[in-house]
Amino acid sequence: MEKILEGLLLINNQDVYLQYGAFLTEDKQGDYSNYSALLKPPSMKDYPTVVYRERDGEELPEVLPQPRFEARDVTLYFAIVAETTQNWLERYTGFVNLLKSGWLQIRLPEIDKTYRMYYKECSSYDQLTFLEKDGLYAARFKVKLREPVPSV
Repeated sequence: MEKILEGLLLINNQDVYLQYGAFLTEDKQGDYSNYSALLKPPSMKDYPTVVYRERDGEELPEVLPQPRFEARDVTLYFAIVAETTQNWLERYTGFVNLLKSGWLQIRLPEIDKTYRMYYKECSSYDQLTFLEKDGLYAARFKVKLREPVPSV
């Protein structure tokens, strides 16, 4: 599995799979919620309008100003795997510390795109294996990130 996941996701120029055993995952096979969240165009900022009580609708300038995007929240679904309890805890702690470190340059080389975001919250967490058993240790969690200046 390692060779398949290497280089697919870089955060602050670190391959997060090699460094933390972390990668983007989905709820089920065939889903693309991570790419959908990243590639969905942001909402537009409202154009300035004037509303008169004595007229229908609203008025806008004859020439509309340059359109601009709103800031947006993006939810990504991560998983972390390791072969020992100790290694899993180290990877998990390291990855969470990376997320909370400030600005995150999230790069997906396969679509040649980099996003500048910061961590807001973890909206769900699923421990997929018991930490006291031998074998592969895994968990997945949804992370909400904020992109103040959306890149398109």
